[in-house]
Amino acid sequence: HIFRGWCTGYALTGAFGNDDFAHPNGSGGFFYGYLYVNLSATRLFALRAGVGVETADAIWFGGHPDLPPYVPQPGDDDPSFGPKVAEFSAWAMSAPDYPDIEEEKRIGLELRAQRPDFSTLGDASLVARARAVLQYERLMWRGETIGGVGGSIGPGALAQLLAGADPTLVIRLSSGAGDVDSAAPAFAMWNLSRLVRADASLGAEFDRGLEGLRERVRTTHPAFSDAFEQFLYEFGYRGPNEWDMGSDVWETKPTLPLAMIERMRLLDEDQSPQARAAEQRKLFDAAVAEARAFIGDNDEGQALLDMAVKSMHRFAGYRERGKANCVRVVHEARMAMAEVGRRMAERGQLNKASDIFLALDEELDSLQLDPMCLKERLAEREVEWKQLFGLDIPMFIDSTQPVPPVSSLKYLTSKEVEVAKVGDVLSGGASSAGTIRGRACVVLSPDAAGDLEPGDILVAPQTDPSWTPLFVVSGAVVVDVGAPNSHAMIVSRELGIPCVAGVYDATRRIPNGATIEVDGAAGTVTIVEV
Repeated sequence: HIFRGWCTGYALTGAFGNDDFAHPNGSGGFFYGYLYVNLSATRLFALRAGVGVETADAIWFGGHPDLPPYVPQPGDDDPSFGPKVAEFSAWAMSAPDYPDIEEEKRIGLELRAQRPDFSTLGDASLVARARAVLQYERLMWRGETIGGVGGSIGPGALAQLLAGADPTLVIRLSSGAGDVDSAAPAFAMWNLSRLVRADASLGAEFDRGLEGLRERVRTTHPAFSDAFEQFLYEFGYRGPNEWDMGSDVWETKPTLPLAMIERMRLLDEDQSPQARAAEQRKLFDAAVAEARAFIGDNDEGQALLDMAVKSMHRFAGYRERGKANCVRVVHEARMAMAEVGRRMAERGQLNKASDIFLALDEELDSLQLDPMCLKERLAEREVEWKQLFGLDIPMFIDSTQPVPPVSSLKYLTSKEVEVAKVGDVLSGGASSAGTIRGRACVVLSPDAAGDLEPGDILVAPQTDPSWTPLFVVSGAVVVDVGAPNSHAMIVSRELGIPCVAGVYDATRRIPNGATIEVDGAAGTVTIVEV
């Protein structure tokens, strides 16, 4: 369903024909447990849309050192696609709204509202529920793809319009998009943290520890409990690795968001996401003034500036809304299958509940005939799956060559990197404007951020929306992998957090506790003191 929806989204941009995606995996593929994007497809759209391959590479891949060079192929610049691509680009630049993605959001919300009482359903019905909702991924990925691809039009136009200006100008103009779905949980958590900060007895419950906290506050602090339960209803689908149905998210492991609230309650009001976003808005206003001065007395150029900036902001929101829509669907399937796994583990038919997520779709029907048939097979599969953890996987795979076997890959722990020293400047992709100096805190997982203190600079391997509440606590963010249009980079701009993405091996090169300076507009990280 994912690949079919992805292909449909690409085709609707006008840059592709029916034959381009004859194979269902033409938009991407799964290798080593990761989803790989078809780089050729993103470049082909950029070429046919007039954005340019170089600009698209910068937007999506941030100048990764392993990025393969573009090799022109016959038909890449086929002029017959020109009119349809021009129509899509004109829509992306000028349309005030995107009704389809709003419809997809309504469908996702309805799936949650219509979730049945699982206690009334048998195992087979729960499997059917999961299969039924996952069919909506074909629809949701259409919107996610169009939101993502359309998000390159505005920045591409600005790159051409502002060629010769300060190279940081486009990224500074990207700040303050507004209405970004992935930022909403951070704002909601902030409001919950204010309830804790204002109530000493509620704070004392947090001091007692997170385990059992949800249950305790139901009787001791019902107002907070009601607000938190509403938060889980609205945002429970978010969490670490939320694309993965087998991953714990906020609804399945409420201690994850409670830990975020615990950190936020320590912050003063001037560190609120609203206050930081207001500061980011000042940077945006200054960037607009700088861009207008650069364009000068050119009415057409000034009008194009307005259109391109508005398009860039709109599609940042659409891209995040598209992802939220996709993940909501995944979550509804997750909850149904989690109940199946819980029951089977309770009956001794699985070693543990989470093993159910290692089963293939076609294997699930056999459970009705022989509930014990998968127990040992899934246990063996888990061993194989865990061998993928910590592998140094290639960022890019050449599809014209055999895919490197898992056995040929090394583990990150065996990879030698040079630890940065005082004075070193690490470069990445400019992702969110602002300059700040602070203590580096290397965090490898959002649920293992024990050393992160307010104002620290978060150094992470890669981020998804489950990390964004930590952005509120952090002074800035540095990420191993990512680019300006990556999901978390969009959110960092919305929350007013300076960010540099694509600083490769940052989590291994930057010493934990070092004083560093982050320039989010220039895309640099300077080691000040170790």
